[in-house]
Amino acid sequence: MNIPTPEKKKNRFVLFVMAGLAIWLICLLSLASWYQNNYIQNFTDPTPDFLNSEFTDRWFKTLLKKLPEKSTQRRIIQLWKPDCLCNRFAQRHALNGIESAKQSETEHITLIPNASESDIQALQALNPDTKVLTLKTNQLATWPTSPSVFIEGPLSQLLYFGPLGFGAFCSQPSTGVIGQILESSTTTKAKPFYNIIGKGCFCNWQD
Repeated sequence: MNIPTPEKKKNRFVLFVMAGLAIWLICLLSLASWYQNNYIQNFTDPTPDFLNSEFTDRWFKTLLKKLPEKSTQRRIIQLWKPDCLCNRFAQRHALNGIESAKQSETEHITLIPNASESDIQALQALNPDTKVLTLKTNQLATWPTSPSVFIEGPLSQLLYFGPLGFGAFCSQPSTGVIGQILESSTTTKAKPFYNIIGKGCFCNWQD
């Protein structure tokens, strides 16, 4: 009977470890490929109409008709799909947007699609500094990708439209964009900023 020598046992252990690492690497690459193919895209890829500023402005005015009147001079309108994988990467940007709203005494609302009352209450409990509203996807023919944000000015004009952050994991240092727009909108020189060129993690609103 052949008794494995310490050297053979060591070689067998090394082979097991290498096989395990190979399987782990294959799974990791497969997951990365799936994530890349399903979520990493240009902000306007699914809805290229939003590349047109006139279309975006008309769409925004239609959206406002379906919302309650704003309670402050300006308002941040955040589109947030609760089951979107990208939310975890955009969370830091979302919290910074809420904080900017608090500091400037600006109303902040979060729109979510087709949600039940329990979903709304759960999200509201997690985010008490925003007002959570639901708007069914069929109320407008087209929706931008999520997460995204609009900033409404004193005259109900569109001051900002775009994502909360860019990059595959929304990690680029663009957290100050909402605060900067709010600060600049206090002057008469404020102009709309359509922040639509860039690639990141986005979900289709109507899926």
